Amino acid sequence: MLNLLKKSALISALGLIAILAYIYNIYYSNLGISLLLTINLAGLYIGWLLLLKQMRIQSRYADKICSLFKQKDCNNVLESKAAKLFGIISLSEIGFGYFSANVLLLLFSPASLSAIALLNILTLPFTLWSVWYQSVKAKQWCSLCLIVLALLWAVFLINVIFGYIPSPFIAGDVAIYVQLIIAGSIYCILVLGLNILAPKLNADKKIQSLQQSMNSLKADEDVFNALLKKQPYYETDDCDSIIRFGNPDSKLRLTVLSNPYCNPCAKMHQRIEELLKKTNNGISVQYILSSFSENLNATNKFLIAACQVEHNLWPLPKRKIAQIFSEWFEKGKALKDDYFKEMGLDMENPAIEIEFQKHEAWKQSTQLKATPTVLVNGYKLPESYRIEDLRYFTNLDL
Repeated sequence: MLNLLKKSALISALGLIAILAYIYNIYYSNLGISLLLTINLAGLYIGWLLLLKQMRIQSRYADKICSLFKQKDCNNVLESKAAKLFGIISLSEIGFGYFSANVLLLLFSPASLSAIALLNILTLPFTLWSVWYQSVKAKQWCSLCLIVLALLWAVFLINVIFGYIPSPFIAGDVAIYVQLIIAGSIYCILVLGLNILAPKLNADKKIQSLQQSMNSLKADEDVFNALLKKQPYYETDDCDSIIRFGNPDSKLRLTVLSNPYCNPCAKMHQRIEELLKKTNNGISVQYILSSFSENLNATNKFLIAACQVEHNLWPLPKRKIAQIFSEWFEKGKALKDDYFKEMGLDMENPAIEIEFQKHEAWKQSTQLKATPTVLVNGYKLPESYRIEDLRYFTNLDL
């Protein structure tokens, strides 16, 4: 929907500019200019389809036009050596740039009609060569290319009928040469600019295709299982921590070494919350708390105490531990231990120290220090996977 809205907004804006420019230059406008504008807009569209073909981007309309002849692929002609000027600039880019320049000049500088007409004459020998090449050398027709050739001749005929081609006497006027230089410069700018931009667009498309293939491969359970079991393994158990989220009976169990004052840990907690939402709490998440220094251990104990309250280890006002963790990472860090004052936690309860020592013992046995560290059923999450990818494996037997 977002892509559709962006495309609609772009087309609407371009259409509005074109209409306003046409109305603004209405005193120049007549049937001939209107016909020229229509033909060049058609050429612009066909040029765009040719560019899509060149970049191997799927287009239903381009495929339909290419199937007008027996063969269903214009690429045999478009990818031939003759389809590039000096082996550098493709004829698709030249065609799109040519019609783009014509549309801009007709809309914003209709006084350049004579220059447009003279430059159009220079394209006619190419049309004859193209027909010869497709029929004799390639022995295959490109429907899109033939439409472009027909449009070039249509522009020429309109220029002749409406008298837009200057006579030899007028052509000697300096103003015509100035217009030719300006129009030629616009053609060059658009064609060369497109030539620079097209490879980048093509590269982005290839990268997107590779990412889709990679994501498809990553979502394969056998691939994930194989890569996961090549990672370092650490003993984990439900008894290691009372701080848990999600479904404790899930086959997929995450153990997260987290630090209450660690900014990446705060971001990781947000991502874990999103993962739990997307899986409808279908996975088990267990937190082991760490700290930067001993004087910050009190915060870990406060969080442990809040979790023990939720598990009804003693009768105090209940507050959801998930909410406490979210608020802590969002705004509680700045308040430090003052954040817990209003919760009425019994910090003298010996169960807090027992739970805290469990976390310390687990860190000592695994020798893990970096936070956040994510383990999947005891295995370290492979670097090629993000935690969001785990939504594919909620029922995976490891």
